[in-house]
Amino acid sequence: MADTQREIESKFDVAPDFEVGDLTPLSEGTDLLDTSVVDLVSTYYDTTDLDLLRSRLTLRRRTGAADTGWHLKVPGAGFRVELRWPLHPSGNPGEDFPPELPGELKHLIAPFTHGNDVSAIAELRVERTRYRLKNAEGELRLELADDQVRAVGLAAPVTISRWREVEVELGPQGTKADLARSSDLLLSKGAFGSPSASKLAKALDGQPASKASTGTAGAVLMDYLNTQFEAITAGHFAISLMPFDPEATNEPHEAVHQTRVATRRLRAALRTFGPLFDEPRSVRLQAELKWYAAELGEVRDREVLRVRLTRALEELPAFLVVGPVAQQIDAVLLAELHTHADAVLRTMRSPRYHDLLDELGQWRTDPPFTLAAERPAETLRDYLANAERSLSKRLRRAGSKQATDAELHSARKAGKRTRYAAEATASVLGKGAKQLAEAAATLQTTLGEHQDAVVATELLRRVADEVAHHGANAFTYGILVADQRRAAAEAARAARAIAKD
Repeated sequence: MADTQREIESKFDVAPDFEVGDLTPLSEGTDLLDTSVVDLVSTYYDTTDLDLLRSRLTLRRRTGAADTGWHLKVPGAGFRVELRWPLHPSGNPGEDFPPELPGELKHLIAPFTHGNDVSAIAELRVERTRYRLKNAEGELRLELADDQVRAVGLAAPVTISRWREVEVELGPQGTKADLARSSDLLLSKGAFGSPSASKLAKALDGQPASKASTGTAGAVLMDYLNTQFEAITAGHFAISLMPFDPEATNEPHEAVHQTRVATRRLRAALRTFGPLFDEPRSVRLQAELKWYAAELGEVRDREVLRVRLTRALEELPAFLVVGPVAQQIDAVLLAELHTHADAVLRTMRSPRYHDLLDELGQWRTDPPFTLAAERPAETLRDYLANAERSLSKRLRRAGSKQATDAELHSARKAGKRTRYAAEATASVLGKGAKQLAEAAATLQTTLGEHQDAVVATELLRRVADEVAHHGANAFTYGILVADQRRAAAEAARAARAIAKD
């Protein structure tokens, strides 16, 4: 089983004569600074088409004085996850083993390599000067690594063979404030942020640049789309490595939620900003994202129901709970959770899912932009305005006292699209877009409460019918249904109030 480590770090390019200098400004008075020099040798592996690198995955086999093993670096939101396997399966470093990928690692990367073998493509030798800042208890706050790097091409040509860079990585006791202070200190000394996602990408001179020029609508959107691509990639590994065990906890599987949200954000962006993309490619990708999101949703919806109905039962006075209601509801939800969790894992082994990941990789490195993507970034305002108008129309229909559940749900979906569009463009459209995103998020929460109550009501009716069919007392289910209907009505009233504003 892989050892998982989250990396929160900043990477900087520096000149050959750069001096790290005094690091006491980073100390909190009682900190201890430990300095050492280690030599590291990393052999990087990929397919001949660099499929892993295209998905921002880097696979290496590291030997040397420290940090040895097989390492797979996976992108995340503001961090990276490093998955690690030992070099020596038996645990005996003295034994000589060929550089063969661990079976679990090979299985995990299979959807990204499309059945192609991986082989050594480059070797990087690093002389690392480590500055490790520890608190008074000897716990690591942060590590600054000053790396002298030499790269040699194996199966892939190297365009940059020698350079120097500095990385700052938070330790277990570090904070984001520590990272910010260390970054500011390095920048003040003449370092500058590295554009390369990894040492391998730098050695190979990175991946092909996006077709969109800086300052254009396409460039802004690609930043947003890349964030979603990375979330889906990270979700693949998080879901694969964290088996579903619904009986162990009532807490939802966070990776399922985050991956589903990323698929929805991506699909919404393709729809809202449709004219910027080749229509057939965009429509096909939207359909596949909808399919995958629906698979994840079957799990997520039941997890949400478990939490919601557990709380609802806990809030009832004991004398209103007749029979083993909690066990009855949980038995149904657990059975369905297992069924759909297994279905998700099967889906992730399917050719269709592998094709989806391949398509996402192609969009990352060669997005199918139209000429509209080369227009100034400010033109994104028109697309955001269209999304807002669509939301207003649906809100007017949802604002009626006769509005159906379907109309309220339709307004909720329009609210999500507007929120995501505003988030995608906030970097260039500024305060107005941020305020719209916040307002849409509030609406989404309100209408989400309505939808959850509607779905909970349907489940309760279904379980109550089954209980009554077997001759058991369904009294408590009537109370729970009434509570959920009341919650739905309150949410609908709140949504109408928002619509009037």
